[in-house]
Amino acid sequence: MSPLGRASMNASDFVQLIREFLSTSGELAVACESEGGLDFEALAATVGDDHASALFRLKEHSHGLFRSDGLSSEAVRREALFDLTVGALFHAAMKLRESLYQRDVYAPRLASLRAATDGDPDALFGEFDGLLERSVARVDEGISEVRILLVQTREQFRRMLIERAGERGVIRCLLRRRAQIDGTFRGGFEALLEDMYGDVATGLVEAARALLHSAYFVEAAKVLREAARVANAPRAEIDQLSRYAEGMQAFLEGDYAGSLAALEAWVDLEGPHDGRRFARRAAAALARVGRLVDDDAQGVAIVDAAKQLQGRLEVAPE
Repeated sequence: MSPLGRASMNASDFVQLIREFLSTSGELAVACESEGGLDFEALAATVGDDHASALFRLKEHSHGLFRSDGLSSEAVRREALFDLTVGALFHAAMKLRESLYQRDVYAPRLASLRAATDGDPDALFGEFDGLLERSVARVDEGISEVRILLVQTREQFRRMLIERAGERGVIRCLLRRRAQIDGTFRGGFEALLEDMYGDVATGLVEAARALLHSAYFVEAAKVLREAARVANAPRAEIDQLSRYAEGMQAFLEGDYAGSLAALEAWVDLEGPHDGRRFARRAAAALARVGRLVDDDAQGVAIVDAAKQLQGRLEVAPE
């Protein structure tokens, strides 16, 4: 197995692959679907045989993560199939690149040389003409092959994303690349959420929860508001998580009275979601309140309330 095989792959490896895949897939699609027709310069910006090429980097990263001598599980077999598809896409794109080079770069140079040649044309020009005609004929076939492989690669990647629906780093990455996802997967971001979580609202709540775990409270609150607008949304859960986001953000902004009010409402709504982790974080914040407020009557009242709420959090259920 490769040094970066499945056993040693961490979450950041796959998140980096998501970024590379979405960027490369988008660039390749734009190049191959240009209304003005595909040309060598447009494709060469994405396709090449070194690390300056986005598709080359994607292929190498995929090989590093997924190449293995074993096929022990369905997940590993799916990863291996994705890797094979990326490899096939790379080689098809490289063949197309060569055909475009001969059509767009080589042929004009040959034409200029022919025009500058004195006397009877060299017989070699006839051989070149046949070679170039065959290259031009392969361009449309090459574009079709790349497009088909791009669709297949996207489908394999979509299946791998579904398997990683429980990884917080994955859903955070997808949430921040909604425009790219809309242009990559059929049905766009919402359809991908349905595939991963069963419905859009659940997917958005999971995305918000992932943001909360990383202390992105403002962003999480925004996603929760979006989730609340979806039909059949889990409104009690959204309300509770929203109170937690509001309370923790208020603490960061120095609004300790507002933070206490929101966090107390959060705890009152049948206990903290996500067990001890959110409770520990909130309790740790409340433990610092005494050092942050003024030593006056209002400050004393806030500290007393913070201690009481901290005590409730420290006995919150797992």
